Order: sequence, then structure tokens, then C-alpha cells
Amino acid sequence: MMKKIVLLILLTVISASVFAQNKKNVLALTKLQDYYNAGKNDSIHGMLSESFQQKVSPAAMHQLLSTFQKNFGNFTSFSFVEGQDGRDTFIGTFENGRQNIAVYVNEHNKVAGLLFKPIESDEPAKFERNSTKLQLPFDGEWMTYWGGTEKRQNYHVTTRVQQGAFDFLKLGKNNRSYQRSGTRNEDYYAFGQPLYAVCDAVVHEVNTGVEDNRPAIMNPSQPLGNSIMLKTANNEYIVYAHLEQGTIAVKAGDTVTKGQYLGNCGNSGNSSEAHLHLHIQDGPNLMTAAGARCFFEEVMVNGELKQDYSPVKYDRVSAPEN
Repeated sequence: MMKKIVLLILLTVISASVFAQNKKNVLALTKLQDYYNAGKNDSIHGMLSESFQQKVSPAAMHQLLSTFQKNFGNFTSFSFVEGQDGRDTFIGTFENGRQNIAVYVNEHNKVAGLLFKPIESDEPAKFERNSTKLQLPFDGEWMTYWGGTEKRQNYHVTTRVQQGAFDFLKLGKNNRSYQRSGTRNEDYYAFGQPLYAVCDAVVHEVNTGVEDNRPAIMNPSQPLGNSIMLKTANNEYIVYAHLEQGTIAVKAGDTVTKGQYLGNCGNSGNSSEAHLHLHIQDGPNLMTAAGARCFFEEVMVNGELKQDYSPVKYDRVSAPEN
């Protein structure tokens, strides 16, 4: 998973030095605000410079903005913060949160640089860890590639909503995650592996229809890929990301039981190879919720049985044998 969920990446380096708000940038952001609230995503794409458009397709723009609109709602206002090197930074206020917005308009009055970055909430999380008893979401032994509370163990900790996230890989011969050349998804041991509900829950949300990536080619415009969000009786929201296209077997509103099949591990979304991303958050909104640590009731860790355990980087984990 990417380190931070953002609307767009800044695509240009500016040479001129300006330390006050630029009228062109203000006008562009005002127009963008109007188009955004009207759902005119193609019009926003038309505001971009030619080089920017080559980097961000209309389909990717639509996906990014639709996700943003769903989570944040209408764009109500913005205020100037600072200007430097031709780029102005604003605080944008939305119905469901605030964003730092950086804008640069070039000499042709086209948007050549644009960055939306969340302003991290200072509200405490509703809970720090799960209270619902959980089991592992897969069969057999998997390796924890990212997990833990320190950045060196788990890059997810730098993002509020992914504080306790895991990335799980499945290893094979020579401790590699793939066989043969590793150029096809089918070469990866995790690809196509069944995934299960970690507890009894209600399916809160399902995203489908995202193609699996070719290995090493990522899809940041649809970061979760095919995904499932479960809601527990304790209002914990459990996110499964990067599932295989066409395999999700549940829909929003379904009730699932612990151990029920949900879909297959895949390589969709912001993923470079087949793996399972799993995390818990304290609300349904991926852009405003806080993440929580995830502990499993019983788990074999490097061959040793542990109880109420949260895996860390390089742990090899599996369910205890009955």
C-alpha cells in the first residue's frame, strides 16, 4: 500500500520564486472547486497542462475524484497559507474534513502542478486495538512483510488510517514470493489463495471490477484495488485490499461468519505483487478514520504458539492445527 492516500502527485518543478498568492492559482482553484462540486471531473482534467494530462488519464482522474468526493463531500472553501516558487498552498475545507492543497498554474494558464494532502486529525482514535477476537484470514504459513509499531518494521505507521496495517506474502522455494520469472501474477505463491473472514461481521462495503496489475506495475488511482470492508459488532472496520478481480464472493449488507470465504488474494490497486493488505480502522471513511492495532486470538509464529498476538515484520504466521 502507498504511504499516504492523496488525490494527485505533484508533477512539475518550478523555477520562479514568488512568496505571495498568485492570482492565476487562486482563479484556477476557484474553477476547480466549482467543477468538483458539480461532478465535472472531465472539466477538471481539461484544466491540466498537456504533460500533466499525459501522466493522469481521464479515467484515472475520474476514479481519484470520485473516491475523494465520496469520502470528503463538497468543497466548501479555501484559504491561502503560503506561496513559494510559483506554487501556492491553501487549506481546503470540505464537508467531511480539510486538506492541504498546493496549486501551480503555468504561463499558458494550465494547471501544471496539483497536490491534495490530508491534514491529519488531532482527535484521538476511538480505540487503540481490536476487542473482537480474530483469527488469521488465510490458510497455511504466510510471511509478514510489513507489521509492527515502528517505521522500520512497518511503513504504514506514518499514515493515520493504517497505523496497525499488515502486508502478508506467501513464500515458496528459496524463500522467494514467486517462482519462475515472476513476470506473471500466477508466478506468485499468494496469487489466487483463498481469504476468509477473521470474525463474524457485516460486510460494510465492497469494491470490485479492478484489473489485477502486471507485477511491478502499480495502480495508485485505485489504491485498495478490489477490496472488502467488514464491520464488527464492536464497530471495528476491517479492510482487506488488493483482492483478485472477479473472486469477491460477498456484497455489502451480507452477514459473514468467522472463517467464511470472502475472495482470493490478488494484485489489484496500489500493489506491486500479489499480497494481502489488512488493517483495522475506527470508522468507515478511509480518509478520516484512525487505524488500530490488530491482534489475533491464537497464531503460530515462527513455529511457536502465541496468544493475543500482533505480527511484526518477517514473522511467519499460520493458524494453529486443530
